Amino acid sequence: MEAPLMGFNLEDYEPVAARLARWLEQTEGQPRVITHLVHYQENRCVFRAELWVGDVLISTGWAEETRGDGNVNRTSHLENCESSAVGRALANAGLAGSDPNKRPSREEMGKVARAGGTGGSSGSGSSHPSLVSDKQLEALRKMGKRRGHGDDEALAEALTLLLGKTIGLLTLTRADASVAIGEWTKSDS
Repeated sequence: MEAPLMGFNLEDYEPVAARLARWLEQTEGQPRVITHLVHYQENRCVFRAELWVGDVLISTGWAEETRGDGNVNRTSHLENCESSAVGRALANAGLAGSDPNKRPSREEMGKVARAGGTGGSSGSGSSHPSLVSDKQLEALRKMGKRRGHGDDEALAEALTLLLGKTIGLLTLTRADASVAIGEWTKSDS
């Protein structure tokens, strides 16, 4: 099990994808998620997400991200922000898990870990030592592309299958990245 990050363990927090799948599965009627890019200026974005059932607004959620803050936001700050807004809307609708202290999603807690880290400018690749490094992520993307997983979403799905647990590139640990690289390297031999 991974060592706690700044007093918390990312593995204790549920990913947005798992919350969303649960909400869509258990919601009767016509569940919909609508996202809005509310603000984009100088590499900073703000998203608002809305959860609807039919024509009834169930909840909203907001998120803000800056391009370049941490590993994932170098290339995917808009996608990351949109997912975080959806995660907040889901938490506001009561899908925050059974522990009220675990209301934030794994993606949100990854942002906390990045913000509290060493800044990631020393070449380590990640602003927190337990999160995937730039070199690991680059290797996984190359290996993924060779296997037909051309974008980050497809790569995350492939890693989820490979590792047997829900994986987000934002919250991928160095340990999980090492396991995945090792498995794919073995299968390439």
